[in-house]
Amino acid sequence: MPALPPDAGAAEAAGFKDFYQYVSSTRVVAGRDLLGSTGFEFQKDGAGRVFVVTDEVVRVTGLVERVEAGLADGGLEVAGVFDGVPQDSSVEVVERCAAAATEAGADSFLAVGGGSVMDTAKVADAVFSHGGSPRDLEGIYLLPRAGDGDGRPLDIAPLACIPTTAGTGSEVSMAAVIKDPEAKVKLEIADFPLMPRLAILDPETTRTLPPRVAAATGMDAVTHAIEGYVSVDWSPHQDARSLHALRLTRDNLLRAVETPEDEDARGNMLIAANLAITISLGAVHAMSHAAGAHHGVPHGVANAIHLPHVIRFNADGDGDIAARYRDIGALFDIAAPEIGEALAAHVTELVARLGLPTRLSEVGVPESGIPELVDGALGDGTTLLNPREPSEEDYAELFRRAL
Repeated sequence: MPALPPDAGAAEAAGFKDFYQYVSSTRVVAGRDLLGSTGFEFQKDGAGRVFVVTDEVVRVTGLVERVEAGLADGGLEVAGVFDGVPQDSSVEVVERCAAAATEAGADSFLAVGGGSVMDTAKVADAVFSHGGSPRDLEGIYLLPRAGDGDGRPLDIAPLACIPTTAGTGSEVSMAAVIKDPEAKVKLEIADFPLMPRLAILDPETTRTLPPRVAAATGMDAVTHAIEGYVSVDWSPHQDARSLHALRLTRDNLLRAVETPEDEDARGNMLIAANLAITISLGAVHAMSHAAGAHHGVPHGVANAIHLPHVIRFNADGDGDIAARYRDIGALFDIAAPEIGEALAAHVTELVARLGLPTRLSEVGVPESGIPELVDGALGDGTTLLNPREPSEEDYAELFRRAL
């Protein structure tokens, strides 16, 4: 086999990985003018009486009514609409949503909204289907199993998602994050049945998205792509998705924010977020989950603030990690010897140009809050997949730098 050229990227140079798994069971339908075919598509997955989950902001845009009409055109009934999902959904909201679906006699769920709406629908569907509390499901692969608990996971009611933001990728993910206000933590729940059966990506759904929200959710997609690529749990499948997602965000994120009428840019950002999603995250998400749980920092904003600092920290580790960041830098024409510093500076510049805050102090996080943020980040499961293991002192320094 010929030697690889000196500038070969880490993904090209890596050997065959000993083990990884890749699952993508969601049917994705993407294109223009798809809302009218919602019912036609969802009936293929066994839906009959659909319970629509959304929020008040999305509902006033008229988008939900168009989706309802599309359901009816496909011969499906709308059992009810739950529009009580807040920006950061909670255990109590999930329980109310599941109870409302039961009372309405629903047999399926359709989420129309951003990440909080989709995560609420996922966990509410699990509670609706199997009972119990969202707290019972915290962790990985903890949904009810057949037999003695060692068998296959039991299905939940058919679930479809129509994202109205381009960032979380929850419409094709097996994971959901729900806030537990009492414990001041974000519950991370992941299992195969939570993966929606259908995702509909139509740029019309992001037409009224405020530029600041488009920017924040877009940075969530950027963070997913970068963390997925450098994670200890990287894989060739995720590499392909992450790198193309970054190409799409490179070419479309600023356009989607600065010229919201650009339908092509908005549509491509929906695809980018869809491709970028992964459960192989890292310290950025660990820090952001803590900032959201303790101080209500919106998730995309928190990721935008933390990402440059974690890039610097990780790239100071061994050469293989830095090589992966060089692959990412190459997409943005960055070829500096100190790739961590150069890429971090590029991300900070992008965040500022998007009009987002670059410091935690700008979003109300005090220096006195660092100890509880460190505890939250250390206890977050995504820490385990970061390519460089952060200590308590490392997290404290990262949060101080982010202030």
